[in-house]
Amino acid sequence: MKLRSQIAVTAVLAVILIAGWVLLPDTNGAAPSGRHGGASRHQSSGIPVLAEPIKFATDKVVVRAIGTGEALKSASIYPSVAGEVIEVTFRAEQRVAQGAVLVRLDAKHQRLAVRLAEVAVKEARRRLKRLEKLTPSGAASVSRLETAQTDLESASLRLAQAKADLSDRTLYAPIDGIIGLTDIEKGDRVTEDTLIATLDDRSAILVEFNLPEEYAGRVRNGDPVTMRPWTMQDLEMQGAISALGSRIDPVTRSLKLKARISNPGDSIRPGTSFQVEMEFTGRSFPIVREVAVLWSRDGAYLWRVNENKTEKVFVKIVRRDRGLILVDGPLKTGDLIVVEGVQGLRVGQSVNTKER
Repeated sequence: MKLRSQIAVTAVLAVILIAGWVLLPDTNGAAPSGRHGGASRHQSSGIPVLAEPIKFATDKVVVRAIGTGEALKSASIYPSVAGEVIEVTFRAEQRVAQGAVLVRLDAKHQRLAVRLAEVAVKEARRRLKRLEKLTPSGAASVSRLETAQTDLESASLRLAQAKADLSDRTLYAPIDGIIGLTDIEKGDRVTEDTLIATLDDRSAILVEFNLPEEYAGRVRNGDPVTMRPWTMQDLEMQGAISALGSRIDPVTRSLKLKARISNPGDSIRPGTSFQVEMEFTGRSFPIVREVAVLWSRDGAYLWRVNENKTEKVFVKIVRRDRGLILVDGPLKTGDLIVVEGVQGLRVGQSVNTKER
């Protein structure tokens, strides 16, 4: 019995000691386990990321093409008739006015023909006047009067033809402009197929180029165009569309255009090649940094932050521009898009957002 009493007392003391250890306060100042767990959840409330609010930008497309310049007005001068050149009145690169004499051909026979026609007209007119006085008195018949009238008309026509033939022996400038080189000299014999010279009005230059079919419906007369001659890339010239083609070329799938640029210093010659630029303004799209765009099997996407949680937003790439990308997708101004820390994010993940 004595041994049993000792064992019982020992057991009671052990129970008391265990209860006292459980009930003792935390003498080291540590927080209770419940508070400690709360602090841990606070520290891991979200992955730190850097985000930017969405902004919208207007899509501007610059279309480049190669164009060829031509004179505002141009003429290739050919004789109307064959003949011998007796005078060349111009020199190359001379500025001439419309109607100025350029070349004269031998016209001896044509001048004689004009004189003969003038004599015939004078005689026909004299006979007609005499018959007009005699016919009312019956001294001349009406038929003779009518014949005299016809003779005068025929003589007048022959005179007009002779003067036209004489005029064809002189070549005149059809427009104002600068005349080019010629191989024609005094004494040469020319025909209707002989090119005398070219004449160009270079006060303005028309640049012809092709615009892709995609933009054909967006161009109008008067639209601005920027051009640079290939030989003078530092010279930027501003012009405007002056003419549009009536149809799309079925082979090149493009529309032919002409743009006009001024040429006050006469520095641009017809035939010059140009780099042509036209700018088109389109819709407004969200603009984001390239680093914010990720790719998956389903296409490009962004991470959007909504109430400190991530959302995957699929977008289409519209255009890239120096580190920025225009995208098309369900985005609105002010949406926060993750630009740093995008790797490893998951849908619905909590994030600690810091705005750039």
